[in-house]
Amino acid sequence: MAETRRGGFLILNKPEGVISNQALGRIKKLFKVRKAGYIGTLDPFATGVLPIAINQGTRLIPYFENDIKGYEGEIRLGIETDTMDSSGKVISETSPPALDVAEVQEVFRRFVGVVEQIPPMFSARKVKGVPLYKMARKGQEIERETKRVVIHEFVVREVEGPRLKFSVSCSKGTYVRVLAYDVGREIGCGAVLSSLCRVRSGRFRLSEAVTLDELERMDEEHRWKKVLSNRAVLATWEEIVVPDEVLRSVVNGRAIYWMDVKRFDLPLIKSKEPIKIVSRDGHLAAIVRSRFARERGKEGETRDLSPVIYELEKVFAP
Repeated sequence: MAETRRGGFLILNKPEGVISNQALGRIKKLFKVRKAGYIGTLDPFATGVLPIAINQGTRLIPYFENDIKGYEGEIRLGIETDTMDSSGKVISETSPPALDVAEVQEVFRRFVGVVEQIPPMFSARKVKGVPLYKMARKGQEIERETKRVVIHEFVVREVEGPRLKFSVSCSKGTYVRVLAYDVGREIGCGAVLSSLCRVRSGRFRLSEAVTLDELERMDEEHRWKKVLSNRAVLATWEEIVVPDEVLRSVVNGRAIYWMDVKRFDLPLIKSKEPIKIVSRDGHLAAIVRSRFARERGKEGETRDLSPVIYELEKVFAP
């Protein structure tokens, strides 16, 4: 538990009707921390995975915020609202056609790949520092620039009359409400997003998530057991465990040099991906980038091109 108190991630299953900032505030109070942040805003209407970084875990947010997101939800054909979801005011209704799974899947297929979306007025996106939803509540509508997003997979799970159950895998910043709206326009009858649950955000899964109600029923010790350590959330990364002497140098801002690698028999990792430096007692000390490179001379010998083998990117307090 001491390791997770240094920093880590809580996988929260956000409830419907709670905005992401409200959920974050409740987590700060429950864990008695000042420093916390989340990855990927969820609309109040949506539920599901909201990864929350605590303490030094906040320094890892940039490594996860561009991860692919996965959702499951339902589209209701024949209705359009001002918010593009079922929480808004109905602005048009029409009788939708009867469609089977194959027909709906053919429509969905047209949206797979790079698509352009216009951010909805009822969204947290800011224009000149003002969230669009504040303008929308005043009855204002302004021109918005389109943004490119990537739909990796868009699959029909079930068709029940006008209700289309689906799953979608998409890039950061995708408005699933807009996707539902565009599907309705493509079919010709309009549509709203009637339910949405984020089931995946990169390596964070709904199956690992905990609810606010569950956390509130736990004592402090059990709450902290739900937090994944910084080292744990980076489990797929290359790792170098260093002795105390190297650890002290690293946390004081010194890169790892060739002489350190030779003296302490550290592994040589030639990779473009970030690498984690871990202490012998298991805590994340730093993130580095490999600068290991060699060239072959005329007689076959090799020499190092740089005395710095691992360049510091982030350092974590011991």
